[in-house]
Amino acid sequence: MTMDILQVLLQESDKFMLLMARFAGIAAAPIYSTRNLPGLWKASFVLFLTLVAWQFGLSDAYQVPNNIGTYFVVFIGEVLIGLIVALVAQFFFAAIQLSGQVLDTQMGFGIMNVIDPLNGTQAPLMGNFKYIIAILVFLQVDGHHYLVQALFDSYQVIPIGEIFFENGFISYLISYFGSIFVIGMKLALPVLGTLLFTDIILGIMSRTVPQMNIFMIGMPVKILLGLGVLLVVIPLYIYLLNTLISDLIKDIYQIISSLAKT
Repeated sequence: MTMDILQVLLQESDKFMLLMARFAGIAAAPIYSTRNLPGLWKASFVLFLTLVAWQFGLSDAYQVPNNIGTYFVVFIGEVLIGLIVALVAQFFFAAIQLSGQVLDTQMGFGIMNVIDPLNGTQAPLMGNFKYIIAILVFLQVDGHHYLVQALFDSYQVIPIGEIFFENGFISYLISYFGSIFVIGMKLALPVLGTLLFTDIILGIMSRTVPQMNIFMIGMPVKILLGLGVLLVVIPLYIYLLNTLISDLIKDIYQIISSLAKT
């Protein structure tokens, strides 16, 4: 039985490679792209997903072209589908770090960065804190499973070799990039509003009491207020994350639909 499967797999290796090209994008998605996961594990996971997709017959209906150039173009298209799904999710988490970066600047933490343990890069202090909470909520709602499911479901909308870039896809992608800044400001708004109100009060105090060193007083006050409000609004932040992650999954399916031929 095993030998029969291997023989069929070798005969359909060209289809198998096209399946793997799309699933390889999962290695660039949140959670799966972290440095803590060994490269061998990522490659094995992509291979496992490809085997499952091949067993489900997701490539049976595709006729492999005889022209190597056409096959290469189809292969690149499959890679792009996987990368687009992964990057849409990555840009969502970029919005999380953006909200933290805004808070760091307002609270006086803008001059310091910490190491992001998941990506191994420098990240803003509050951005890293919010990012870790977002990752935990993402895991709690099985967001990493939905990403894999989205790749499997993409074959129902975009069979192999039928990716189609049209004006609707470009406009939707641009609007999604713009929404990153909106998401970042929404998540930062409670603390940001408090700090803005604090700046107004400190400005009034500096005019009424010129002898007071507002700079020395203002920085610790803004830090304490910022951290206090942040702790208070964490339940609201988690609620917003649940809603935004649900919208993220819908956006992924929407952008997959925009890549299909109409």
